Amino acid sequence: MSGKLLLFGFEELPAILAAAAAAGPFGADVVPVARQDLNKSLAVLAGLDEGPGTVLPYAGGPLGGRMVVLCGLEDQMDQLLPALARAGIGRECLKAVLTPHNRGWSAVKLYGELLREHRAMNGR
Repeated sequence: MSGKLLLFGFEELPAILAAAAAAGPFGADVVPVARQDLNKSLAVLAGLDEGPGTVLPYAGGPLGGRMVVLCGLEDQMDQLLPALARAGIGRECLKAVLTPHNRGWSAVKLYGELLREHRAMNGR
C-alpha cells in the first residue's frame, strides 16, 4: 500500500491543498473523506478492504473537529507531522495511525476515542 492521509472535517479547499502539499514529498495520497462516509471502516476508506464498510449510512453531522489518519506512513511520522504542522494542521487536529486494532473502526468511533484520550491527557 502506498501511504495515505485520510482527512476528516477538512471542508475548505485551501486546507486540503495545504495537507496535500505537506504530504506530497512523502509520497502520500491525500484522501478527504466525505461526511456521508464517516461510518465506513477506516480500512475501507484507506482502500485496504472492499465493500460498503457499513450497513447504515451516517446520518449525523460533522465530527466536531478535524482528524487525520496516517495509513502506511509510520516510518515517516517524525518528518511528516512537523510538515503537517507547518501547513497549518496543528495541535487542534486529532491524529492517529491506522493499525490492525483500529482498522475496522469507523471515523466516528476513532474520533470519539481520540477525543477522550486527548481530554484525559490534558486534564479536561
